[in-house]
Amino acid sequence: MAVYRTGKDHPAERLCAVAGHLAKTGMRSGEMGVAAAQTIGYRTAMMAAAIGNPIDFANPEFIRMGSEKVEASVEAFHAVATGLGEFSNAWMTMLAKQAQAATAVFGGLSACRSPADLAGIQQRAIAEAVDAGIHASLRLVEAAATLTAAGINPAYRKVRANARRLAREAA
Repeated sequence: MAVYRTGKDHPAERLCAVAGHLAKTGMRSGEMGVAAAQTIGYRTAMMAAAIGNPIDFANPEFIRMGSEKVEASVEAFHAVATGLGEFSNAWMTMLAKQAQAATAVFGGLSACRSPADLAGIQQRAIAEAVDAGIHASLRLVEAAATLTAAGINPAYRKVRANARRLAREAA
């Protein structure tokens, strides 16, 4: 039977940490939406002002609009590509743990000499399978949460920085 330790290794602690990580990512998505709306407003006003004088379209802000999106996309792609390796490892670990649990049950059947032996094998196999499944599943959820944050963080940083910078310039 599995004995859980307290602290960071306990499944409940890990699940709470993942929930906090996902909540932070969700909050960042909302902040990013507000900052994007502010940035769009500032840039739209700049474009409207530049319509009367085509030289104003030489403003570096108009070039930055495209290049920063490319930079954030490349950074997000790299982070997600890196995170996919951990995600696929977590997925394969979960599948392997399930296969090991099934193998343990079927492998133990050959050693059964009585119904009590069968019950003992089933009890141990189920306990091990549940324990391994919980930890493998948590690893998969942790990898998914990390992957989600990795994909959004580059855009979050760019959008928030733009909104702050443009607000300062407009003031």
